[in-house]
Amino acid sequence: RLYLRKDVKFHDGSILSAEDVCCCLEKMRSHPYYELMWSPVAEITAKGPLVVDLLFRYPCSYALHLLSVLGASIYKETGGLLSGTGSFYIEVNNEVKTVLHTFKEHYKERSLLDVIEYVQVPKNFENVYRSSAQSNINETFKVDSDYGFGVAILNGYRDSDIARAEVREYVHYQMAKHRGEVPDIDPNAIPNDCGVFPRISKPYVMEEKPCPPLKRPLILQVTTYTESAGVWAKDILEKAGCAIELAPVRFEDTLNNGMEEQECDFFFHGEVFEINQSFSFFQFLFGGSSPLNTVLKTLIDKDALLKRYAMTPVTEWMELHLSIERLLIESSLMIPLYFSRKSFLFTEDIMNVKTKYFGHADFSKLWMKPSM
Repeated sequence: RLYLRKDVKFHDGSILSAEDVCCCLEKMRSHPYYELMWSPVAEITAKGPLVVDLLFRYPCSYALHLLSVLGASIYKETGGLLSGTGSFYIEVNNEVKTVLHTFKEHYKERSLLDVIEYVQVPKNFENVYRSSAQSNINETFKVDSDYGFGVAILNGYRDSDIARAEVREYVHYQMAKHRGEVPDIDPNAIPNDCGVFPRISKPYVMEEKPCPPLKRPLILQVTTYTESAGVWAKDILEKAGCAIELAPVRFEDTLNNGMEEQECDFFFHGEVFEINQSFSFFQFLFGGSSPLNTVLKTLIDKDALLKRYAMTPVTEWMELHLSIERLLIESSLMIPLYFSRKSFLFTEDIMNVKTKYFGHADFSKLWMKPSM
């Protein structure tokens, strides 16, 4: 049972109600990305103006965590426009720039900055957060943030050579052997011989494997973002006697990898976890568009695995995570390649910079040092 705060206002001035919450959660519950994670919930109902009940089919340890993700944000749709309840509302949004304006009737403390502008810049433009008081960018300081990881996903379910364990193991062996070259492709990449959890996943070593015969070249899917990595992989694998055919696709067409079977043998995938890495990995396993979706179905009973997660306290999930991670690696269905770190520059008059989701700052806490 959820009790809602009184007098929370949407950006359009209307008051948030239990019906609004139920409407948003029902949309989330039926969305292809979230429906498996929501399967322990049988019903969501409004029991009063400020009371929402969730009825479960069986105990679910992660219910509150699921309500805390960005996808569970509560909004209202009026006249084709969305209104939220956050500390900023969108004042302008077009192809040139997006302007966020402070919401003075926010139910928590007021944000310290009045206006934030995102301006469209060229692709290779240096990313600098700056204040309006700075006519020129002078002194800046750098904030480093973990920015996810990269893996290769091998589609072992395909009716091709990749379904053979010895083929996947050979691809895995060759890519692990040359993993130290990854920073030559991306200077922000740190070679990863562990798994997806920095400082938690354990290192592993691939034993040398013989080159298996192939009936036809393996198909490697690439986008504009992974083309250089694809050329690198094609080069090392073909030198090792494994024929590779690159299959270029639009990045937009890869966003739902996992929703259906892919017409390729393997591809590269980058993932950025939120602050709660444990729950992010849970979404990585069970999210509808996860690249592991179809791969996992061939390896394990996903419904039984989800129930096991639901019955296990969230604080004890890491042992489960590591066992699934190791299963994927040992089956050569997932090959860890790199961890990524990114640097964000801020002008020296912007204070109280603390990174939040995906390396971005918590804008509601920022303030500007007065110029002397």
